[in-house]
Amino acid sequence: MSRRRRAAVGAAALVVAACLVGYFHFSSEIDGGTPGPAVTVSIPEGLSTPAIARKLARAGVIHSPTLFELYVKLVGSKALLAGTYKLPTNEGYATVISALEKGPVMRELVVPEGFTLAEMAKAVAALHAGISANAFLQATRAVRSPYEPAGSHDLEGLLFPATYPVAVGETATALVQYMVTTFDQHAAALGLPSAAKRLGLSAYQVIKVASIVEREAKLEVDRGPIASAIYNRLALGMPIGAESTLLYGLGDGLPFHGKLVDLTVSNPYNTFTRKGLPPTPIASPGVPSLEAAMHPPETKFVYWVEVNPDGKMGFGTTQAQFRQLQRECQVVHLC
Repeated sequence: MSRRRRAAVGAAALVVAACLVGYFHFSSEIDGGTPGPAVTVSIPEGLSTPAIARKLARAGVIHSPTLFELYVKLVGSKALLAGTYKLPTNEGYATVISALEKGPVMRELVVPEGFTLAEMAKAVAALHAGISANAFLQATRAVRSPYEPAGSHDLEGLLFPATYPVAVGETATALVQYMVTTFDQHAAALGLPSAAKRLGLSAYQVIKVASIVEREAKLEVDRGPIASAIYNRLALGMPIGAESTLLYGLGDGLPFHGKLVDLTVSNPYNTFTRKGLPPTPIASPGVPSLEAAMHPPETKFVYWVEVNPDGKMGFGTTQAQFRQLQRECQVVHLC
């Protein structure tokens, strides 16, 4: 074999070898290897494929953003959906693309009206979406609300009661921020700031009243009168005297009926012994309770007592009427 022919054969062999090396390298990259620990990757709305590839690479899910982008073009993938994902590191491209095409695995968080932060934390943990009750509560101390007073780190009453989609792998901070934003949007739509100004109160004070209404009222028809009675008591310098605030301060969100509770116990939420509103809201009020607190009817009521097993309240303006309401409550074994 001539020297020229041997050189050509050698060059061809090098090309083949290089191709084989490249093939095995790219094949290994595309197929992934042994999956590593799962990581959380958040894909915002409208993010381009190259930007998604870079995010995945930074998280260690893939290793070559350029190759991933090329692979997506070659295989003709569907739209890669925004959301929060929990993906293994060192994952194969086909698996990653399949996950992004399907969208994040979702759970449904149901937050009823009147839930406290502690009750929300339990509900979040029960979803098994990767957020513990403690992580949720820690996030509520880190995320801020525009209605939160300066120096406060307590979002009680400032997370809107609703049903929320929660992606598996979503962070507690992202979830809490979404819940705060949802409250803000509803409060703005209802005109909370202007209503509070008309009442001569801060929006936060109105939310406190709404939270008491939420926990005290059993029926829709009673929300407005209860709000009116609370405002009347505040104006007269009387303690509000709400059982729900005392129970909240004791760490007990269960109904008051049948409990032997010391109404004189020293507690910042004891509105039997302390005048004014409690330090914070005591629950998350829904729209009806917010509206009742924002637009209370004009009454002279200063007493409300549950007088019917269906939850109906009786209202009074004098001590004599209050005693009569208590007798009615006792007759049906609610007091």
